[in-house]
Amino acid sequence: MTPVSIPQPQLTQERRSAVLTILLLLVALLLGWGVKTAVQNATRPIEQSGFTAEIPAGWLVQEGAGDFVFLARNPLALDELYRVSLVPATGELDVVAENRNLARAQIDDTYRVLTAEPIVFAGQDGYKVSFARVDLDSPGVPHVVEGLDYYFVQADGVMVLSLEAHSEHVAAALPGFQQFAQSVTYHSGE
Repeated sequence: MTPVSIPQPQLTQERRSAVLTILLLLVALLLGWGVKTAVQNATRPIEQSGFTAEIPAGWLVQEGAGDFVFLARNPLALDELYRVSLVPATGELDVVAENRNLARAQIDDTYRVLTAEPIVFAGQDGYKVSFARVDLDSPGVPHVVEGLDYYFVQADGVMVLSLEAHSEHVAAALPGFQQFAQSVTYHSGE
């Protein structure tokens, strides 16, 4: 077998082409990642019963009645939802939370409070309850749904911001919920 030699200018040109191809590939991947991130983080404003909030674009909104103001649900993961409620202020935040937890436990015997504690969120004093329940109504095998309730005093009562998600996805859903919670404002009397 006779060795084949490649002329030096051609070898340099091939190396340059390979490096340029790799650089173009990296630029395309970075642009794609940027577009994906922008689309995933896109939000849209909603207004319901004196509340304004930014919810993820593409999420479904259900209007509420009574204490329940509205619910925003992820259409790709129906267990993931944000809920806004305005409940009467029947005492301190811990008392309001305890009463609400008792009422939920009477309706759903799988409902369990995991933690309950005072918080400061985005500079506002509040109360946080983390809970779990079993979703027996979904098709297939029942699964655990975890959630958080943030309680904040408002002029007309207590605003409750809630997150619910499949227990395996609640940690991933928390940053989006916190962004949502920071965007919620209430204009009393509307």
